Amino acid sequence: MIPYDYARDLRRGRPVTVQVLLNAMNSNTATIAQAYAQGVIATYSQNLVAQGIHAQFRQIAAPDVSSKGQVIIDPTYLYNPGLEPTWFIVSGILGVLLILNGSLIASSAMVKERETGTLEQLLMSPASTTQIIVAKLFPLFALLCMMGLMAVVLMRVVFDIPFRGNALLVLAAAALCLLCGISIGTFIATFTRSARQAQLTLFFVNPPLTSLSGAFTPVEAMPKWMQPVAQFNPIQHFGQISRGAMIKGSGMATLWPNFLALLTFTLVLVALSIWRFRKQLS
Repeated sequence: MIPYDYARDLRRGRPVTVQVLLNAMNSNTATIAQAYAQGVIATYSQNLVAQGIHAQFRQIAAPDVSSKGQVIIDPTYLYNPGLEPTWFIVSGILGVLLILNGSLIASSAMVKERETGTLEQLLMSPASTTQIIVAKLFPLFALLCMMGLMAVVLMRVVFDIPFRGNALLVLAAAALCLLCGISIGTFIATFTRSARQAQLTLFFVNPPLTSLSGAFTPVEAMPKWMQPVAQFNPIQHFGQISRGAMIKGSGMATLWPNFLALLTFTLVLVALSIWRFRKQLS
């Protein structure tokens, strides 16, 4: 706050007061702002010294505005009253495990069968290409669904994560996430010749998916240029669905954008894996 007669009183040699008001709602921000203000005034006062004018800092406390009443702040946190970090981390790690296990198991199974010559024997049978693809992918999907169901039970029993919403929504999203992982593993297996090559190739795919999944840190805490990239990660959308359904109790009316994105990723990855698998069989 600079008074209107600041320059006039300053030239006449009268004391001039400049007031700096700080909003100390955030004490750290207020302290930084105070340091900046003092630095600006100190730089300005160096020019005044040459003119024989000296500046003096004097911190004035705020007036006493207290009344007879008293306000007691008792904060309550929505959805996670105890601020349990496991509720956030475990619900996000579930999607990471589904993608990792699905891709690793699918790629290893496909490569092993090609190494043993099982696929060539199936081509000599009367089964069609579609039947062969379904016969290879469905058992993996069924077994991994059992693993996902066991993981959900452990989340509820061991980590005591609440299920405030519809559990079927979480299971449906987990099934789509598993299909994404199986499709990634199948797609990579069509380009590799051994199980070791498939695993090494997955090392260049799974770590970026894990880092951009938002399982350990929120997407909002990532750099601005990485946040749009994280939207193309199926694990990130599964984490939004699992946390929203289990912790917040959200339904399809709120989570349909994430569910639609996860469904789109699943259809695209499944189509690519089937296309590559058909090309390999032919």
